[in-house]
Amino acid sequence: MPADQDVAAAGAGVTQDANGNPTTTALPWAEVAFLYDANILGLGKDYAFPEGSNASSSRWDQITTLAKVLTRTHTHADGNTYDIWDAVQTILKWVLAQDPTINSNETDSVNYVAPKPATS
Repeated sequence: MPADQDVAAAGAGVTQDANGNPTTTALPWAEVAFLYDANILGLGKDYAFPEGSNASSSRWDQITTLAKVLTRTHTHADGNTYDIWDAVQTILKWVLAQDPTINSNETDSVNYVAPKPATS
C-alpha cells in the first residue's frame, strides 16, 4: 500500500481494506476513552479499554498512551469531577494564594518588579 494511505489510516486509527482504503474499523490499540471517569490508580484495572504494560518506539503508540492518561477524569469526595486541567489550576491557585508575588522576579512575568538599586 502507498505510504500516504498507511499514514492516513494510522492517523485516523483505522484499518485498511484489501485495496488500501481506510475502513471504519478502529485499531484496538488506538482506542482512547476521552474524558473517561476513572478511579485513582485504576488505569490498569478500570480503564474502558484495559491493556497491560507495553513498550513501543512508535509515536502513534506514545501519543495514544498519553491521551489515555491525560484525558481521564475522576469524581472526588467533594462531588466534583476533575480532569488534568482542573488539577493543575487547583494546584496553581493554591500556590499563588501562598505568595501572590511568587513570579515577581521573573523578567517575562506580567508582575515583574525590577530590582531597586542599592542605596548607600
